[in-house]
Amino acid sequence: MSKEYTGDNAIRPLEKLMNDFCRSKGYDTNQVFTDFLDYLIWLFNPAGGKIDGWKYSSDESKKFFEMAGTYLKIMAQQTQELGWYDAFGDLFMALHPSGNGKGQFFTPPSVCNMVAACNMRGANLEEYETRTPFGKRICINDPAAGSSRLILAGNKVLLEMMKNDLHYDDIKIAANRPYLVAEDLDYNCVKMSAINIMVHGCFGEAVCHDTLCEPEAVRAGYIINESMWPFPTNVPSIRMEMRPERFVCTSRMIAIRKAKEAQKEAPPPPDKQEPPKPELTEATTRKKKEYKQLELW
Repeated sequence: MSKEYTGDNAIRPLEKLMNDFCRSKGYDTNQVFTDFLDYLIWLFNPAGGKIDGWKYSSDESKKFFEMAGTYLKIMAQQTQELGWYDAFGDLFMALHPSGNGKGQFFTPPSVCNMVAACNMRGANLEEYETRTPFGKRICINDPAAGSSRLILAGNKVLLEMMKNDLHYDDIKIAANRPYLVAEDLDYNCVKMSAINIMVHGCFGEAVCHDTLCEPEAVRAGYIINESMWPFPTNVPSIRMEMRPERFVCTSRMIAIRKAKEAQKEAPPPPDKQEPPKPELTEATTRKKKEYKQLELW
């Protein structure tokens, strides 16, 4: 650990565990950080199984279990105090003070809260409801989510609006929790988003794809907390999903593309035939000439 600490103090125990583990075993910090994300996703995967490419011994795996326990303890403390908290963004910046050479610096929480309040305060919530795998809900979407700080802040603002503006009770608020949609090109960011959405008790999805150039080409994705619906439970879950039609963010685009293709393939409408013109009699011809004379006059 560097002498000058640059991370958030709340995640310092987790950073120390990870740095000590990497130094003692000679592992790369980037790889251990990625493997820690995979470990957490595996821990809450209802399907179980094994982690692909897991290379650690049983003793080393115990260190990951210790890191997971530390992470969950930090999250429980911070979310209770702040409403939402992103440990991964602060941990990443603490482990890579220079942004890992990629310029990856995460938006400060105060800025996230301000942006969410400016965009959502005073909105008519019923206008933004859409169909999701968890029923009809309000969707909060970020096409370049990072670790999902903005949508976590938006979720907090929305729940406050339900309580203070709409005067929902706790049961109604729980039944109307928004659906969070996180999209990003960076697979690690998608993993961070999936775990963040899960530990905050939200329904949602995290999808790894290029939202601009190849929105339908899903490289990997996760459906989050489906174990809590339709019957409310306290058992969080993350399940991997690869089919684009299973995600809200891509199913809309698929539907739009199919509609356009069907419109192109549809046969052109038949030409409208003009009704036959009535035959002109001598009387009507004479009247037409009279009208024409009147118009010229």
